[in-house]
Amino acid sequence: MSYMMAETSVPRAAVVVAVAAVLEAVVGPFVAVGWLSPKFVVIAVVFAVAGLRELQAVLLGFFGGILVDALGGGLFGVGALGGLISATLSMRVGAARLKNAERFLLAQVAGLSVFAYDLVSLTALNLTSSTGPPVGGYIIGGALPDALLNAVLAYVLGGWLLNVVRAKETR
Repeated sequence: MSYMMAETSVPRAAVVVAVAAVLEAVVGPFVAVGWLSPKFVVIAVVFAVAGLRELQAVLLGFFGGILVDALGGGLFGVGALGGLISATLSMRVGAARLKNAERFLLAQVAGLSVFAYDLVSLTALNLTSSTGPPVGGYIIGGALPDALLNAVLAYVLGGWLLNVVRAKETR
């Protein structure tokens, strides 16, 4: 039984992640509402690295996170760790390569990655003795709605992102 499977292009994936980082730095602050904001880089990393090998996926996630750290105004290193978490989760789900359910599963991974990113950000704020919000209130009123918003956004954009990063058909 042979079937056609699209192969992910590393240069296309890197361009998608870089454009998402610029989009998050430029547009993100204007569309943020309280603790809710679209995490374009996390979504781009999740969909871009799904078909890549492990080292390529981790490096691309780290690259996206460093770009967020460099272009954004948060604590340096939080974006890099968030990118690594996103890439690791995505490559594990992407290894299954379920053709009909891939977009749905990757949207769930994007929501989980945003939740982890928010918790890493909160932990970093608390560890640097900055005044962060209370943990319970932030999880209920910030991290969970943020993860849900980004999961829906990832599902909406997911088909297009997969078409952009997939280069050619292979047997």
